[in-house]
Amino acid sequence: MNAILKTHNLTKKYGNQLAVNSIDITVRSGEIYCFLGRNGAGKTTTIKMLLGLVEPTEGEIECFGQNLKRSKKDILKRIGSTIEAPGFYPNLTAYENLKINAKLIGIQKNSAIDEALETVGLLEEKNKLVKNFSLGMKQRLGIARAILHKPELLILDEPTNGLDPVGIKDTRRLIKSLAEKRDITIFMSSHILSEVEQLATTVGIIHEGKLLEEISFEKLRKKNRKYISLKVSNDSKATMILERKLNISDYEVHGENEIRIYSHYDKVGEINKTLIENQVLVTKLCLSEDNLEDYFTKLTGGISID
Repeated sequence: MNAILKTHNLTKKYGNQLAVNSIDITVRSGEIYCFLGRNGAGKTTTIKMLLGLVEPTEGEIECFGQNLKRSKKDILKRIGSTIEAPGFYPNLTAYENLKINAKLIGIQKNSAIDEALETVGLLEEKNKLVKNFSLGMKQRLGIARAILHKPELLILDEPTNGLDPVGIKDTRRLIKSLAEKRDITIFMSSHILSEVEQLATTVGIIHEGKLLEEISFEKLRKKNRKYISLKVSNDSKATMILERKLNISDYEVHGENEIRIYSHYDKVGEINKTLIENQVLVTKLCLSEDNLEDYFTKLTGGISID
């Protein structure tokens, strides 16, 4: 896949405070890229730089093969976005709010408004005053506004923040639909691990302004998969038995006499019995599974996402 958005050495300082520290991001066409980090990690500052709302202290942003600084007007025509809580005129209807935005960006066809509202599931609420909308409905209306001009790239800042479980589920379904049915590349920030696990094709983990890792979710899943955890008296002898007597090859030795087996989950009893019969003492045996929370905590030096 071709890169649709790239940053190089992107940095933002506010006085002596380093809000974003020399990050290199690559977002490829067709991805749902989840920018994961705790509140205050630098996610929103990064997004504001990507949209030309904040000037970087250092570094470059390239979008659609063009430099943002030199081609800002042309690039932003191809991007839709929501930043923080979407703001609307509360005493106007959903349709009236979007009509104002349509005029501002030069969209003449009223059908574009209905199409955007239908996409986010709000067409039947088009004549309802926004002050009577729930938070989830306002979030969806914000996304409708962002896709009015049929962007190629959609940048969303914490799109599920503050929503109830139903609102989160609806927003998640909408984001997936936009990526799959509308072929829109999506860059979204989040501090909710469960959302990242269900949406992301690529994850960028940011902590204290620094990008710690950028990894495909498929690779991340492989790093955090189920395994049988063994503590044995002799790991060399144990691995030989695993291979020769049980035909197990998908394992790793972790530390002295610790083994992780990434297969044969239904053979725990047989593994234990075979090792003991061959004079290998098993002092620990359990089925374990690392998850994204564990991985994030390790990567950030023991600091959890919450």
